[in-house]
Amino acid sequence: MKATTTTGTDAHTPSGPGADSGAGSETGHGEGSPSALRSLGRAVAMEWTKAASLRTTWWCLGLALVAMAVFAVLMGVTKAQEVTDNPDAASGISSTMLVSQGVFYLVQFAVVTLAALTATGEFSGRGASSTLLAVPRRGRVLAARSLVAAGFGFTIGAAATALGIGILRLVIGGLAPVDAGGAVGTVLASGVCMALFAVMFTGIGTALRSTAGTIAVGFLVLLGLPMVMQLSGLQVVNDLSAVLPGPAGIEFYALGDVGFYTAPVDGPINLATVVGWTAAASIVGAAEFRVRDA
Repeated sequence: MKATTTTGTDAHTPSGPGADSGAGSETGHGEGSPSALRSLGRAVAMEWTKAASLRTTWWCLGLALVAMAVFAVLMGVTKAQEVTDNPDAASGISSTMLVSQGVFYLVQFAVVTLAALTATGEFSGRGASSTLLAVPRRGRVLAARSLVAAGFGFTIGAAATALGIGILRLVIGGLAPVDAGGAVGTVLASGVCMALFAVMFTGIGTALRSTAGTIAVGFLVLLGLPMVMQLSGLQVVNDLSAVLPGPAGIEFYALGDVGFYTAPVDGPINLATVVGWTAAASIVGAAEFRVRDA
């Protein structure tokens, strides 16, 4: 009678929180191999299909555009009246500053909501288990989800900013000139910052696994805490608010022309601050996703 040999392929494939640490069955190669990139591409396509098929995704995009349109009309009418009453006021009007405020107060929360829904939607049912059956490596799932969220975030930020600048131009007309170079810079910077915020709150949502909790954290770190710190009346506390992602973000995409807040530092340090928050949130999200059951 022949002895039966058990090969490595007959062994049971591990599942559970640490399953992504072993060799991926869908690649058959190391992480740096071309097949790993193809697997990431398939994971991105899967996450894109899921996000694009949800009406809430398009609601977030639509609400961001509508909110910016209303904001731009109101600001445009107000500033046009100011210039009509006092022509010298035209020199103080900046379309990029006004639109950046619209992004800060309204648009960024559409991005936070979209990222929260993207990150937490599957944890309420068995959707996360199905996803992990298709893509066993949890780090790859989070990376794909973050890339899709970043794409939507960039689209929302850039589109809403461009729309706001266009509406302001129509409402104000020739009363106040628009700096084309500054407008393009603000559109691109808004898109980049909203993409980073989308990745940040995808990580936070993955760690918290709560849509409401993720949105609450977004409100606090982007608007609530910075406003409270700036209202404290203490310069050192006001300066400390610059390390939060909300004030750092608007300093970046407003190109330093915020209007209601003067940061202690200008330039690339604000982008670096947002990138640092995004990296930290992604690391925490990946760690929680790795050790907790789906």
